[in-house]
Amino acid sequence: MIPFRKQALSIILLILLLFNLNPISSTTAHQVADSDEGNLLANGDFEIEDPDTNGFKWYPPNHYLALNWYRWWVNDWPAHPLIPEYDDMRPTGRWPPVSGTHGQVYFKWGANYKAGIYQVVENVTPCMPHEFTMYVCSSGNAGTQPHAQIALGPQGTRITTDHDHNDLLAWPPYMQWSAEQTNLHTWEELTVTTEPLGTKLTAITYANPLYTGTELPYYDTWWDNGKLYQRDFPDGKLPEPADWRSSYLENVNAQQVGEQLNVTWTSTGVASTQVWYTIEPDTEPVTLTTTFSHTVYLPLCSKTSRTYITTLDSEPVTSHSASISLAGLKSEDRITYQILSRRPETAACVTEGLGPFEYVIP
Repeated sequence: MIPFRKQALSIILLILLLFNLNPISSTTAHQVADSDEGNLLANGDFEIEDPDTNGFKWYPPNHYLALNWYRWWVNDWPAHPLIPEYDDMRPTGRWPPVSGTHGQVYFKWGANYKAGIYQVVENVTPCMPHEFTMYVCSSGNAGTQPHAQIALGPQGTRITTDHDHNDLLAWPPYMQWSAEQTNLHTWEELTVTTEPLGTKLTAITYANPLYTGTELPYYDTWWDNGKLYQRDFPDGKLPEPADWRSSYLENVNAQQVGEQLNVTWTSTGVASTQVWYTIEPDTEPVTLTTTFSHTVYLPLCSKTSRTYITTLDSEPVTSHSASISLAGLKSEDRITYQILSRRPETAACVTEGLGPFEYVIP
């Protein structure tokens, strides 16, 4: 008779064999999916499979490309045929992905390339920091310079026509680039941050490897685990405006409702919302009436006020409101506040500011 524990183990192993499951692989896939939560990229880790190939989608001439991504390259055919091969980094000895079972690779023998992949991400929040990260690993002859980077296009511009026409049209203006990869044969995470100038961003990978030795050159550029997240400003505080006399902000009003001071204003275009303020309690000055017969040196006293901020409302609107808590304050206490809105201009986002304004609790 088989002992109960051995019998149970045998049943579990039989189930795994029947369903062709691998406990370690299942755990790994689950961990990759969990780490991708909140990622704004579609198929940023390249793990979504095309049902026709059980991997990447096939495109002419003989390329395999991750779903939701586009190819791009700089081509000078026929004098300099620089188009690389695109393939799926299946877990092989040559191309092991950094995690999961898939990753994007492009490669070429004998000639270098200037190429990559990209994705236009929609429905992003204008003028909020967005951070794009991607792992890259480059291979080639000893002494090869990888020249691998990632970039964000803050206008969300398409850089090729379609899947059949992949020549780079032009680099969009105002691109933000990461630092370059510095080492061969190792995975490095590249990072770049920018603020969208609208509701779209273009996430781009770039490689232009170069070898100048006497051997026949070869180049591999591998990519995996791309992520795009909306981030907060440091301490949740908008960047300070250039001045506090903006004509972009109008119709400022403050009204006390119970223990809240509701501040409202409008802007001539869509922008985000925040208020900075200080609180000055109503206190009586200290008066000295004692007569001294000798010199007395009193310490220098200075008064400082702590600046508070309301929670940033990143929704781009033209009618703005923010509330300041008055809990614990009393009559004659003074609130000094400044209003801020951040909006896109042609080349960058700017903060508009107006104030200061005062409100004395009745």
